[in-house]
Amino acid sequence: MTASDFDAVVREKERIHSGVFRLAFDAPGFLGAPGQFLEMEPCSGPFPMTRRPLTINRLLPGGFEVVFEIRGRGTELLAKKEAGETVRTLGPLGRGWRTDPGRWLLIGGGMGAAGFPFLKSELPEPPMVLLGASSSARLLQTGGHELVATEDGSSGIRGLVTDLLPGIDFSRFAAMAVCGPLPMMRAVWNTVPQEYRHLIQVSTESRMGCGWGVCEGCSIPAFGGGYHKCCTDGPVFMGNELDWNRWTE
Repeated sequence: MTASDFDAVVREKERIHSGVFRLAFDAPGFLGAPGQFLEMEPCSGPFPMTRRPLTINRLLPGGFEVVFEIRGRGTELLAKKEAGETVRTLGPLGRGWRTDPGRWLLIGGGMGAAGFPFLKSELPEPPMVLLGASSSARLLQTGGHELVATEDGSSGIRGLVTDLLPGIDFSRFAAMAVCGPLPMMRAVWNTVPQEYRHLIQVSTESRMGCGWGVCEGCSIPAFGGGYHKCCTDGPVFMGNELDWNRWTE
């Protein structure tokens, strides 16, 4: 689907955790692909000046859903939206997951798992899912069987999502999807044996001001030199397309 600027109407709102919300929208005819994102306008006034980039959590009949955490004034305003209100939306944007055939391994950290329900719905067979978060109150579960690690031990094992990786037989998977904070993604990249790193796809979480490659605020280092724009070249990249040594938050 070609990106368009449209009014999405709030269908329903749910508070999932403290500061974490799910918004379902009516948007007849809307289509998107797993890993793509939307630029959503917090309000019609002059501030905040830029829209907020949100991944598509899942498609709904006649609409879509997003899940997000309040991180500032823009997401705070979005969280205050009620059923029937409209949100000016640009999308779908970006390059999403390459849904290769075979079994997938999904590795998510915190809010990085927000787009996994959509991805799971498009995969040829149920994936293995590894999730990490600071506590059970920050977990975004995707439905189905999951292996979980929390830093405080309130759900799953006590530790980081990378503590779930030892013992994983990576030869069983045709692809790996990784999304979360940069330190977590870098730790996963460094933990996966080198012979399997070519299977890793990474959904980057860089600040996207415009969403179509003009502002260059979301540039991240490319392997071999230069930079990628997360909004147009990504946000999903093969892990070996990125320069993990130069990439900082």
